[in-house]
Amino acid sequence: MRTNDGRLHGLDGNDGSRRWVFDQSVPVLSLRGNSSPIVANGNVYTGFDNGKVIALKLADGSQVWTQTISAGEGRTEVDRLADVDGSIVLDNGELFAAGYRGQVVAMSAENGRQSWQRDLSSYAGVAANSTTVVVVASDGNVWAFDRSSGANLWKQDKLQFRWLSPPAIVGNSVVVGDLDGYVHWMSLDDGRLVARERLSKKQIESAPVVADNTVFVMDVKGNLAAYRVAP
Repeated sequence: MRTNDGRLHGLDGNDGSRRWVFDQSVPVLSLRGNSSPIVANGNVYTGFDNGKVIALKLADGSQVWTQTISAGEGRTEVDRLADVDGSIVLDNGELFAAGYRGQVVAMSAENGRQSWQRDLSSYAGVAANSTTVVVVASDGNVWAFDRSSGANLWKQDKLQFRWLSPPAIVGNSVVVGDLDGYVHWMSLDDGRLVARERLSKKQIESAPVVADNTVFVMDVKGNLAAYRVAP
């Protein structure tokens, strides 16, 4: 469990008692929100407001490795914002993450060693499948990179400044929500916009959830919809 004071807590699954706490200093200024922890292979992985992704042992909270995604350099506290707040992805031994005013990074889940990185600022995080990593940049541009090499595949710039949600991949499409309650579908092949529906007039902040080729989307007021791409 992540808390706003910079701590990560490990709680007993049976009675909720605290088993360990991992403490990190919190910057004076940070973005609103936290990266959700991922539990796998006896470890827990999460991003922090200091621009780092950290792996801990699930049993006792001891640190396994740390990797800096965003250095947070500058004169002012605003310049030094370096949060890893968006969604991170763990798949087949690889971890993908993005930092605000930092990089998109592919790294080993075992030791944190980077296989590639690209300079790109993101507050929303990443989505990935077996071939492609998709990132929503801070300016609303949507980028796709080759999962193996990090090579740029495409860029969609028609959703700039719409405060997009984290992305999700369903089939051959990328799905995002925006500040006006619209849900957008892009082709995973080339990034072209292929569909759009409006859930409501309220902002969509959370990542769409994919289950059995159905996309579930909720806005900030709790309006919920399920979408399925027609064959």
